[in-house]
Amino acid sequence: MLSYTKKPDTNVAEIVVDGKITDAEMDAAMTAMKADLDKGGKLKLLEDIRAFEGMEPAAFFKDPRFGLSMMKSVSHVALVTDAPWLKALAETFNFVSPAQIRVFERARLEEARSWLATA
Repeated sequence: MLSYTKKPDTNVAEIVVDGKITDAEMDAAMTAMKADLDKGGKLKLLEDIRAFEGMEPAAFFKDPRFGLSMMKSVSHVALVTDAPWLKALAETFNFVSPAQIRVFERARLEEARSWLATA
């Protein structure tokens, strides 16, 4: 499951991953996020990775292209996960990303939201 929601009247959006990501879910999330990015300004993203069980092949090939194209439109990313491999990946990616990335454990979800709200 993949979902994307933007908090009204803010520049904060949340992406939730819980299980396997389907092509249809990827399309819906990308369409919604692109609409928000087209309004101008920079987004702050909370990525709540509850469980990641892979992606359908079509979704997998869309993700890198979209991710690279929207990087310059995101100022902050709060990655919420307990997966060590995702934490390591985010910390490595932080060196080349134009966005400020911070990793939070799942138990610190509200702290991640607060960080984004004040960043």
